[in-house]
Amino acid sequence: MKTSSLLLIASLSLGMLACGEEETAAPQPQVGLSFSTVTAAAPVNGRIASTNSLSFSSGTITLSEIQFEAEGDADSLEVEFELEQDVQIDFATGATTPDISAVAFRPGTYEEIEVEMELQDKGSQPAIVLNGTFTDALGQAHPVRFEFNSSESFEVEREGTVTFEEGQSVVAQVTFNPVAWFAGVSSEELLTATKNEQGVIVISSTHNTDIFEEVADGLDLATEVEIED
Repeated sequence: MKTSSLLLIASLSLGMLACGEEETAAPQPQVGLSFSTVTAAAPVNGRIASTNSLSFSSGTITLSEIQFEAEGDADSLEVEFELEQDVQIDFATGATTPDISAVAFRPGTYEEIEVEMELQDKGSQPAIVLNGTFTDALGQAHPVRFEFNSSESFEVEREGTVTFEEGQSVVAQVTFNPVAWFAGVSSEELLTATKNEQGVIVISSTHNTDIFEEVADGLDLATEVEIED
């Protein structure tokens, strides 16, 4: 199992937002996990002037485990939440099956927040299956399918104090941007990639493996953690 160290480029974008809400009976802060996805087309290989673009519009991402931990400035102030079951994310909508419930935790000042997610690797389907389009310089669209099956772990830590009061709603939002995973792939590689009988550029551990290895390395990239209160 490979664990990504999550540096500062947007492949998996984690933002934690805390917003005040009016509630009635003895409100406690809640922590929930939501997912969003980037479906807009972007230049291939990060070249702003490039006429080649890549986008992903549908598919699924399946997680097998989610952990959320928060440690406070007092010894007794600690939150631990762990979900060990398959959670499938619809890439088109960000909706999860099953829904991820919120967990109540004590108000106070926390010094460290950590979220860890692990991809499922034992199912009949790959953990990540995404469908997209590569558009070349002539405007011709080439269907792309990316498949990834590994127990990759994503860990994100946010250090520094943040205070949650009673009645706040805390949402941890994870944004998946697969085009960023393709940052090391050139338009020439996609143009010369092998297509299957349906004319689809399949990128997996058994198809177009050179491109696959570059994208797999891109999964090690990540973004900053932002918390607003």
